[in-house]
Amino acid sequence: MARLQESARFALDTLEPDIRLARYWGLNSEPARINVPAGIAVTCGGVAPDWDPLDLAAAVQVRDDTYDLNCPSFHNTPRAGSDVLILRHAEPWRAGTEPAAEAQRLQVQTTLAQGRLFNNGIKPLGPPPGVAVSTNNVAINVYYVSNESSFDASLPSLRRLTLGPNGEFDDQEVIPGVENLQVQLGVDTDRDGDVDRYVDGNHPLVTPGAVGFDPDGQVIAVRVWMLVGNSADDPAWVDERRYTTPDADLGELVAGSADYPATSRRLQISKTIFLNNEGA
Repeated sequence: MARLQESARFALDTLEPDIRLARYWGLNSEPARINVPAGIAVTCGGVAPDWDPLDLAAAVQVRDDTYDLNCPSFHNTPRAGSDVLILRHAEPWRAGTEPAAEAQRLQVQTTLAQGRLFNNGIKPLGPPPGVAVSTNNVAINVYYVSNESSFDASLPSLRRLTLGPNGEFDDQEVIPGVENLQVQLGVDTDRDGDVDRYVDGNHPLVTPGAVGFDPDGQVIAVRVWMLVGNSADDPAWVDERRYTTPDADLGELVAGSADYPATSRRLQISKTIFLNNEGA
């Protein structure tokens, strides 16, 4: 149980700062004022993604219960019934550590009034005389669960695709033992700073173009639920529990079913994380 708690804590400690930073773009947090020039591209597995990594307005996105990206997952073994969490933001820096412009790396330069993405190693905004300017590296992370880990082909793991300095997504293992990831979005529908509803990532409320989409709604929080497991030390151990997920249509995960062996001990954890940065 101590190992389970340690794994769960590490997973949350990785996710939480990434979620809190979503929608942070340096000096200007309004995506509509940040220009994305034509020709800037990132790749995964050497091909262009069939989703838009450069959609800055979509700071937090969730693919509900499925890995439907064309980016290769680890050994092409994404876990069925697990969510995919996509996060976008600029990387903060402390005084004296502002990154230099670097060719191929996706970066953003912002003032209080505007911003611009670039990856050619040339700062697009100057600095203009007398105007505060910030240059930041851009972070895009895609969290998912794989049926395998780098340690054991039979042990699932929490992994992420992270945008590297060459504009290509790299697949990294966060922690082995995570069996399922579920994510719900906390939406403020009346702009009073409080969450009015938690919904799945494919809910019409947060799906542009869907009937019921709320263009004035704003995602201000992310609720993360994970099921963490490992092989029991006791050979007689049998897990007979049913784990209820927060997902509206996924239902229960049953120990002893496919992907959830009864010989594993398990811990389910949940945490609500609020975004630090407000959008329009």
